[in-house]
Amino acid sequence: MKNPIGQIDGATPSWNRPPTFRVVLAALATTITLLALVFPSSVHAQLYRWTDATGTIHYTTDLAAIPPAYRDSAHDIGAPTPGPRQAPPAPAPVGIVIPYTGGPVVVDASLNGVPLRLVLDTGADRTLISPAALARAGVDLTGGTVVHIRGVTGDAIAALVSVPRLDLAGTRVGPVAVVVHALAGQSVDGLLGRDVLDAFTVTVDAASQRAILVPR
Repeated sequence: MKNPIGQIDGATPSWNRPPTFRVVLAALATTITLLALVFPSSVHAQLYRWTDATGTIHYTTDLAAIPPAYRDSAHDIGAPTPGPRQAPPAPAPVGIVIPYTGGPVVVDASLNGVPLRLVLDTGADRTLISPAALARAGVDLTGGTVVHIRGVTGDAIAALVSVPRLDLAGTRVGPVAVVVHALAGQSVDGLLGRDVLDAFTVTVDAASQRAILVPR
C-alpha cells in the first residue's frame, strides 16, 4: 500500500516517488503501542532509523526488516520511551468552609470534646470564651489570672486561664490562654482572636459568600 508521506516497515515500498523527509510520527507511535500490547518485552528493544534512496526516513525495532542495502547505514537511536506521565493531583488542604453573608463569621470548635461556637475576630489579640462555655467543658476557673480588657463597650475585669487545646478546622491549637468573659446579648460562646487565628490562613470571599480556614 502506498503512503503519500512516508512508510513504516511492513508496508509495500514505493521507490519511485519524489524525495520527502517527513516522518510519520503518528504511525510510528501506533506501531510501538501495538508492539507493546502484543509483545510486552518488545518495548525494551532498540529502535533503528534508516533512510531509503528517495530520502524517506523509516523507523523499525526489527533490524532484519531493513533492506540489506541500507542496514549498515541504519542508526540505533535507543529504546522506545513511554509518553509523559501525568502527576497525580495534589491533595486538597485540610480546612473548613463557612457560609458568609456579610455578618459575623461563626466557627464551630470544641474544647475537651464540648462543641463551641466562636465568632472570628481578627481585631482581638486573645481568644475569649464565656464562663458558661468553659464550665460546660470542665475547665477550672478558680486559678485564673485577673486581667483588664477593653472592648467596644468599654473596660472590664476578666480572668485569664489556660486550656490544653482548642479543636477547629481539622487541627488542634494549644495550649492557649483564653480570656474568661461573658458576651452580653450574644448567642455564641466567645471570640476567636489572633492568638489562635495565627495558626490558620483565613480567607473571606464575599463574592462567593464563604470564608475559608486552612491550617498553616
